[in-house]
Amino acid sequence: MSLALITGGSGHVGSNLTRALLVEGYKVRCIDFDKDHRAFEGLEVELIDGDITKRDTLDRAFNNVDIVFHTAALINLDRRYKDQIRKVNVEGTKNVCEAALNANVKKMVHFSSVDAFYRFPIDEPLYEDRKLIDDPDAMPYDLSKADGHKIVLDYCSKGLNASIIHPTSIVGPNDFKPGIPMQALVDMANGKRKLMPNWGYNFIDVRDLCSTAISAVENGKTGQNYLVGGEYCMYLQIAEFMSEQLGRKTVLGSIPDFFTYFAIPFEYIKSIIKKEPRVITLDSIHTAQTGNYFIPSSLAREELGHSSRPIRETINDTVEFFVNRGLIR
Repeated sequence: MSLALITGGSGHVGSNLTRALLVEGYKVRCIDFDKDHRAFEGLEVELIDGDITKRDTLDRAFNNVDIVFHTAALINLDRRYKDQIRKVNVEGTKNVCEAALNANVKKMVHFSSVDAFYRFPIDEPLYEDRKLIDDPDAMPYDLSKADGHKIVLDYCSKGLNASIIHPTSIVGPNDFKPGIPMQALVDMANGKRKLMPNWGYNFIDVRDLCSTAISAVENGKTGQNYLVGGEYCMYLQIAEFMSEQLGRKTVLGSIPDFFTYFAIPFEYIKSIIKKEPRVITLDSIHTAQTGNYFIPSSLAREELGHSSRPIRETINDTVEFFVNRGLIR
């Protein structure tokens, strides 16, 4: 029985990946970084203390590991946190690659992001050969994911057998500590976003993403990157799905794009008071406005057997999960 190590095991991807791997017959070990064990309740998972930003804490976690799934990342579009973003997403990735190479793991699957690529032209299909972000003044998160990608390729040249997957916006159930993207959907369902710009994005169900990542263990080529997308959907359409499921109106209608900028100073003040990252920033607005329309994911479909379920099914399952946990009322 193969032993799989997951970094970021208590996160959205990690919790779903843990469940999928156990079903597939893997033994699962997770790096216990934040002591938040809600994602593991009732599951047979080995937890080992560690921190990907501290190289000397990783060797024990990597001992006797066959497969590594590197999902740990800091998703943050507030530039005040750029140093932390880089420490986790770049230095942390380097530490994971080095530990995996030293431990002679058979395979590593690195989770990058669609945001590692330049978006424009957004109306042309996005493929794996699109240029990676290299502008030092680019959004810190985007640049960190591009630089993390390059680090993985560098370690592949040193002998690490790794493949890289680039998911689009990840949605779905089993998110026990929702971050900024999923919290936005929870807020929408709770009627906290009464008016929204008419924006859209490509969404991938976290369960489909995990199935494709597991396939990459056997079928992913060394040094190859794979875009893993689903369905492009407008946020207002998602709100309609939620409204039908919950039996109440969640969003009243749309507003012009420029209205969103008025919220930036209020969001800044709120973040100071709560000592939390801002949800609405120039970077987050730009990200929401410029989601690529066409992400065929053809390479992942051909080589990894990737498939994606309808977005409506994903939203229904997501809402049901958060209703059951009391976060959507």
